[in-house]
Amino acid sequence: MRLALFDLDDTLLDGDCSDRWNLWMIEQGWVTDAERFMTRAEQMQQAYHAGKLKLDEYLAMTLAPLKGRRVAEVEKEVERFVATHLQPRIFDQAWRCLESHRQAGDTLILISASSRHLVAPIATVLGIEHVLAVEPEITMSEEGRVYTGSSQGVLSYRGGKVIRFQQWLAEHTITPSHTTFYSDSRNDLPLLQYVDCAVAVNPDPVLAEVASVEGWRRLDWRAFSFSNDRLSSSVNSEYSSLAKT
Repeated sequence: MRLALFDLDDTLLDGDCSDRWNLWMIEQGWVTDAERFMTRAEQMQQAYHAGKLKLDEYLAMTLAPLKGRRVAEVEKEVERFVATHLQPRIFDQAWRCLESHRQAGDTLILISASSRHLVAPIATVLGIEHVLAVEPEITMSEEGRVYTGSSQGVLSYRGGKVIRFQQWLAEHTITPSHTTFYSDSRNDLPLLQYVDCAVAVNPDPVLAEVASVEGWRRLDWRAFSFSNDRLSSSVNSEYSSLAKT
């Protein structure tokens, strides 16, 4: 079985879904001290891009507004959020790349350090069946299933992505014949180095340098417009070659 793995934020999606969700929660009145929350969130985003983020601390802050909220209530908000704020930001090139891998018969996996309550609905929009993401903790209450405001299990972040992928392979008793992973971030170097074929998409400076040294493919989706049919044809050929690698 051939597997094609994709990061989400800044790879398939132009931007970070968690950042935009934070703003959405503030707009819904779910965050008590919005100014302090956003200041801290921005500091943590800077730490992420510097490869220094402690994800457990970020999750403790960003999952806290979900505490005590019914899963069904959050799902309804996320559905609106994805349709209005995320779906329009999926790169055109991402759709083409995913389709090329489908046509090649590859199994698609979306693997992200964002929370499942955001990642899974986006995966549905993208037509990706398998999702590996941060697992928000859910418990039962008198009102039904509610979020606790905490995460659980191995975080799909840095080396944790490799562990989660290995766990997924074991759970599905799969020994892949070939693996490809697309990512934008230095934080994904452990998984990029683990797979057979690493592809740097819109890479940050550190990943761009590593990709150059390692001879990895590089795709700069922010740099191109697909209004030109000739360019679209050229890039479709590029994706087809990647899917066959």
